[in-house]
Amino acid sequence: MPVPRRSLLRALLAAPVVLAPAPAWARKFSPPELKARLAALGDLSNLPPDLQAAFKPGDDDRPIPRPGRQDWLTEHHEPGQTFAQFVGQRHHRPSEARRKLSVLPVGAIEGGDWPALAVVADFAARFFQLPVERLDPTTMAALKARGRDRGSFYQWHTRTILAGMKRRVPSDAYALIAVTTADLYPDSAWNFVFGYASFDERVGVYSFARFDPAFYGEPRGAGVKATILRRSLGLLVHEVGHMFGLHHCIHFHCIMNGCNHLEESDAAPLHLCPLCRRKLQYSVAFDPAIRERQLGEFFRAHGMPDDAARSERLLAAIVAATPAP
Repeated sequence: MPVPRRSLLRALLAAPVVLAPAPAWARKFSPPELKARLAALGDLSNLPPDLQAAFKPGDDDRPIPRPGRQDWLTEHHEPGQTFAQFVGQRHHRPSEARRKLSVLPVGAIEGGDWPALAVVADFAARFFQLPVERLDPTTMAALKARGRDRGSFYQWHTRTILAGMKRRVPSDAYALIAVTTADLYPDSAWNFVFGYASFDERVGVYSFARFDPAFYGEPRGAGVKATILRRSLGLLVHEVGHMFGLHHCIHFHCIMNGCNHLEESDAAPLHLCPLCRRKLQYSVAFDPAIRERQLGEFFRAHGMPDDAARSERLLAAIVAATPAP
């Protein structure tokens, strides 16, 4: 599907109405070898020791898995994005005048098994190392969004949602992020989409609707709140990562990998790989030790010990490489 210049459709878990057979090039995708992954990462030798340690691939930084029959890279041709390409593309970066993320709830978000918006916003603040402001909730009607009736549920048109958001972007915000539990679609050719954003207009909308097993008529079961929370956190940071100019990652197993279905998404880590971490740090200029410490604390507080341990291992490597004052 063509994407207008300087705007972005990132269809995490999105499905067109008709999927054509995968072309030969897609069926032959192979994860890049170590040499190619290091070349994409770029030379680290001129960086300060803490940044070298933050971006040096470690044991946790595994190659992207070989795609299965229904996985993203079997059905989508993506050449990847090296660090040098990211810098050369000159994506928008936060400035002193626009250095926060604003989150706009659309419809009911809180309650039941849905994640508390405060928790989602807290994770985003730690992940992107920017203040996150929660705005007062609004409605699809107030945004003048259009939709379509799908029989057992209703969907909302992302382009008309973004049109209604443009006038609401705070002057001091890098981006305005709408979150909703309503289902979304970008145009009539698509069954659904989880996220849609515009670079130029600094707006994006993301839906948690399909992260609830009940959406598909399935039982929620034990641990459903933790499952929905993890999926929601992953969706938000993946999609907002695109608003910083990060393309889908084809080098490492990374939260920025493209995903075609829930199983593929659930298998992705809640972490950036060294390459994508370097891109984000270039954009935001955060302290990598502070970031990993804050992420580790979040994961511990929310019952995610494996994720916490991964952040703690990277933090230890960064601290060990940093000269004593």
